[in-house]
Amino acid sequence: MRVLVTGASGFIGKKIAQYYLNKGYEVRGWDLVSGNELFDIKAVDMMNYSDVLSELKEYNPDIVIHCAGCANVSESVKNPERDFYGNVTITHHLLFALNECKIPNLRVVFLSSASVYGNPSKLPISEEDALKPLSPYALHKEMCEKICEFFISNYGMDIKIARIFSAYGEGLKKQIFWDMYQKAQKGKLEMFGTGNESRDYIHVDDVVRAIYLISVTDSKDYVFNVANGEEITIRNATELFAQIAGVEKEKIFFNGIVREGDPLNWKADITKINGIGYKQSVGIYAGLKSYYDWVSHLE
Repeated sequence: MRVLVTGASGFIGKKIAQYYLNKGYEVRGWDLVSGNELFDIKAVDMMNYSDVLSELKEYNPDIVIHCAGCANVSESVKNPERDFYGNVTITHHLLFALNECKIPNLRVVFLSSASVYGNPSKLPISEEDALKPLSPYALHKEMCEKICEFFISNYGMDIKIARIFSAYGEGLKKQIFWDMYQKAQKGKLEMFGTGNESRDYIHVDDVVRAIYLISVTDSKDYVFNVANGEEITIRNATELFAQIAGVEKEKIFFNGIVREGDPLNWKADITKINGIGYKQSVGIYAGLKSYYDWVSHLE
């Protein structure tokens, strides 16, 4: 079977492509630049509908994992127009082109984000809860989901939506643990927020396994939380990472500043993803230890 992974050079996309390759699938990636020693990546400008359509007709995939898109909340606040084009427009182009191709038994998985929930009224958050985006990025992810639902309802396309919570792991060069490591090297450990904010962390290896399960399931559900169902405060997570990194936790300082677009507390209801066979394989300590081992050997 042929698998197409958009955004295949990205943090999650690269690992998804490698996972399918290891399982014996034929894999092609799309990204802004071509070339990869492990699998075929083509440079495809997804802003150009004609290019998207011609590439799809040439490859004729059985499974499409749509990872491509802008993925920075703070940058979406600074430049919402760029984020719109980099998320909504390319998703619109991809799904319209796939529908035009009429590929038999096609399966599509769209990688959305838990950011669409904003600040939920209750925990844990279920897939049926109201969406309350707090940033342009989250709003645009919600709009992409609406495009998916349009093709599900009107054309019967088999599209699944994966709302990914706080993914981390080797290869990620941004967000809290990357920032913390960089600050520790400079002796400055000032962190945003109060530390009482919470997240539902999931290691990238578990994200990949969850996406695979979503892509092959015959479940009638089409929206899945991708998380571990564990609420961990940012203070506890950073103190654990500090312990692994050999940094005194007393040196961590939370400045109380909540950045625009950042939610307060997250914990996912993972009943649906568990129902298709997902089980956590990388706990938070093991995941942070492997991330530290990776990031500390980059220099």
